[in-house]
Amino acid sequence: MAAYSTSRISDLHALSMDKTRSTTVRGRAFEDWFCYLLDQVPGFRTRKDTLNEFHSEEIDIAVANSKLHDMGCFPNLFLVECKNWSDPVDSPTVGAFIDKLANRRIELGILVAANGVTGDPRELTAVYHKASSAQTRGHRLLVITINELLKVTTTQELTTLLIEKLLDVIASGTFRLS
Repeated sequence: MAAYSTSRISDLHALSMDKTRSTTVRGRAFEDWFCYLLDQVPGFRTRKDTLNEFHSEEIDIAVANSKLHDMGCFPNLFLVECKNWSDPVDSPTVGAFIDKLANRRIELGILVAANGVTGDPRELTAVYHKASSAQTRGHRLLVITINELLKVTTTQELTTLLIEKLLDVIASGTFRLS
């Protein structure tokens, strides 16, 4: 279990929230923050900001999992989409991310949504419906909020969070926010 650098996390968090900066700068800081957390997990290797050859889709973070440490239940490859929005992420945006997963035959996607997502989990509306429908087609979606990220201080806490999120999706058919 490795501890994360609290000063690095604090700096990236502050930059991602700094309204005097452009949305691009804040968004990149948000991506850098989650990428830093992933990069410290043994067996994870990341690649940031990859644009497809047609310049029509960007992948924020692609992750390879060599299944070291506790992450054997995670697939070998998964994608991460980071949205540092002041509002909850809407269903068309999540639908586009699920399409990226489908186009690449990727089983798992993690949406890091600073302020959560739209919809009602009990009624499976908006994003919850998209996630539930995607699972029936073989694509799982985990959603992590900024409040959850702020609680992570070690790689063990991150892996526990990710595994618990995956178990929730498998057991309930859609993601849950804490």
